[in-house]
Amino acid sequence: MKIKKLLGKIRNKLFNILGIDNLIETYVNKRTSLLFQKFYSMSVRPNINYLEIHLCEHCNLKCAHCAHFSSIAEEEYLSIEEFESDLKRLKELTFGEINEIHLMGGEPLLHPQCKDFFQIARKYFENSKIILITNAILLEQQDDAFYNEVAKHSIVISPTKYPIKVNWEEIRKKCKHFGIKLEFYSNSEKEEKTLYKLPLDLEGAQNAQENFLTCPFSNECVQLHKGKLYTCCVIPYIRHFNKKFNQNIQITPNDYIDIYKARNMQEIMYFLAKPVPFCKYCYVKKRTVDIAHRITEQKIEEWT
Repeated sequence: MKIKKLLGKIRNKLFNILGIDNLIETYVNKRTSLLFQKFYSMSVRPNINYLEIHLCEHCNLKCAHCAHFSSIAEEEYLSIEEFESDLKRLKELTFGEINEIHLMGGEPLLHPQCKDFFQIARKYFENSKIILITNAILLEQQDDAFYNEVAKHSIVISPTKYPIKVNWEEIRKKCKHFGIKLEFYSNSEKEEKTLYKLPLDLEGAQNAQENFLTCPFSNECVQLHKGKLYTCCVIPYIRHFNKKFNQNIQITPNDYIDIYKARNMQEIMYFLAKPVPFCKYCYVKKRTVDIAHRITEQKIEEWT
């Protein structure tokens, strides 16, 4: 435990020295030190920094190159029962020490029970920052019951500002009226969201270890999906890509850790800080950023 805390302090000190608040945002704008990236990816954290949970798999915006494959996913919703079971188990393992929990998708507002997840998340993680990440298309039409639940459980609404028509003035007015914190995702209030492409190597011929060490998503965008934790967002949702394009990219038991089988948080954090076999399917060196937003044509070339 002392070693983990020390590593956490070292990491935070490096953040302060380098002036890095958000590693992924820094990577998208301009790649930072490769040495720092490798250190960051393989550092064993004292706890989970960001935990991302899909409330539904599909999306109503259908962006090209979606790293979560939501633009090609079929309609699918997370059950309240599964969500509560998984968060209860995570509370037992973490003692409630997760910095941020991101409720997202897909587009979470498509879930007919979206507001019911807020109470459960806050019940098990009293001190965590809980954020609803949305494209905001359906935000304006939410009723007072929705906004009351957001406010009651101190949920932060974090819209991504895409180049689409949204009544931002009305959304700001509603959030202010209900006392809700509104934080635009990834600095998109100032600069409209652009896309990035994470190409796949369908043959799985890449160096998994090198990919893990140079990828800003590894050990950072931790995903909770069906009782399992994954080190990034691509792995648990590759099934949508496989189904859409008749591919067979494999996920093995070595690509995730089961929260119901893990003995303690130390075991989980050590797992998240090491390469997994799936990393061989990513073309990290061929990734591109700052792509103008467009709707998917549902062609395999958008992900390869």
